[in-house]
Amino acid sequence: MKEWQAVGGVATAHRVWGWTLKPTLLIAFLFVSLTGWAARAAQDPAYIVVDVGRGVVINSDNANKLWAPASLTKMMTAYLTFKALQSGQLTFSSAVVVSKKALAEPPSKMGYKVGTVINVDNALKMMIVRSANDIAMAIAETLGGSEARFVAMMNAEAARLGMNGTHFANPNGLPATGQVTTARDLAVLARALWMDYPQYREYFRIPAIRAGRKVLKSYNTLLEHYRGSNGLKTGFICASGFNIAATATRNGRTLLVVVLGETSSDARAETAARLLDRGFSGLFGGAFGQKLSSFQTRPAPGGPVNLRKEICETKRAPQKLAGNSALGPRFVLMEPVPVFTGKADPVKPSGGGATGGGVPSTVNLPLPRPRPPYPAGAELILQ
Repeated sequence: MKEWQAVGGVATAHRVWGWTLKPTLLIAFLFVSLTGWAARAAQDPAYIVVDVGRGVVINSDNANKLWAPASLTKMMTAYLTFKALQSGQLTFSSAVVVSKKALAEPPSKMGYKVGTVINVDNALKMMIVRSANDIAMAIAETLGGSEARFVAMMNAEAARLGMNGTHFANPNGLPATGQVTTARDLAVLARALWMDYPQYREYFRIPAIRAGRKVLKSYNTLLEHYRGSNGLKTGFICASGFNIAATATRNGRTLLVVVLGETSSDARAETAARLLDRGFSGLFGGAFGQKLSSFQTRPAPGGPVNLRKEICETKRAPQKLAGNSALGPRFVLMEPVPVFTGKADPVKPSGGGATGGGVPSTVNLPLPRPRPPYPAGAELILQ
C-alpha cells in the first residue's frame, strides 16, 4: 500500500487505514489520535518489572507517575519491623497492644478490643496476610511510640532507600492527603525487603491465616495460582485502583513486578502474571537494562492519579479476558497458618496504659471473631 506521495520533497497525501488524507487533514487526524491516546494513557495502569538479583529494570510504563500506595504502604511498616527484629529492638514475642486509635481504623481489620495483646510474630502475619489496618497501627505505635513518630521513621527510611517520589502519612495506606509513591519507588522498597531481610520472606508467602475458627485468606491471587510466586503485598483504595507488588522465582531467577491502578483484583493478578511470564521468557530482553537505583529517580510532574470516578463511581460491565490466562488452576501452597492473641512478653506499665500491669507471656487471650472484611457501604477496604 502506498503510504505517501512526494512532490518537490513535500508529502501531499497519506494512506491511513485505506483512507487518503491531505496534509491538513492528516495533522488534524494525528492530533485527535494522539490526544485520545494520551487521555487513555493517563488512566493506564503503571507497572515496572525488575530482575531482583541484578537490580535491573527490564520493563516499565508510567513507573514514575505519582500514585496512592494503598496497602502497599504496609511493606514499609513490615520493613521497619524487620529492621527492629534484626537489631534486637524487638523480638518475635514482643507485645503489640491494640489501642483505641488502632481499633478505630477502618477495615480491613481484625477488630480486637482495646487492650488486646498480640506478639510481633502474629501481628506481622495479620498485617501482611490479611492487610489488617488496626494491627498495622498497633505495630506502628509499638515501634514508634506514636503514629506520628513512626511515620517520620517511614519517611526517613524511604529517603535512605532513594524513594524520591514517596511520602507516607500513615502506617497502613488508608487515604490521606499527601500520601504518594510511584511504581518505581515501590519496586525499590520491595527489592529491599527481599535483599535485606531474606530470613523474613516466608511471611509474604502465607496464603491464609486461621484466627480461631475463621480462615482469612490473603488477597494475593498469585500465591496459589502462579507457580513460583513468593508473595509480597496487594492494596486497594478508590483513588489508586487495585495494586500489587509481587515476586516470583523460576529456574533460580527472581523477578519483581509492581502494578498500580488496575480495575479489579482479578485484573491486577492477571496483569502481574503476564508481565512475569514475559520477563521469565526473555521477551523483554533487559540484558543491558538500567539499574533500578538510577531509574526514573524523580517523579513525573503533576499530582497523583485519582481513579475514584472510574473505579468506585462508574458502573462497568465485567471485562472479558483477551487470550489465555497466565494464572493456572488453584494449588495448595500451604495450610492456613494459625494466629493467636496473647503469648507475648509482659507489657510494661505506662501512664494510662491500656493493659494496666501487663500480661504474662503464657496468657493466651480469648480470640474475638474478626469483623467482616466487607461491611455494607464501606469503600476504605484495602486488599
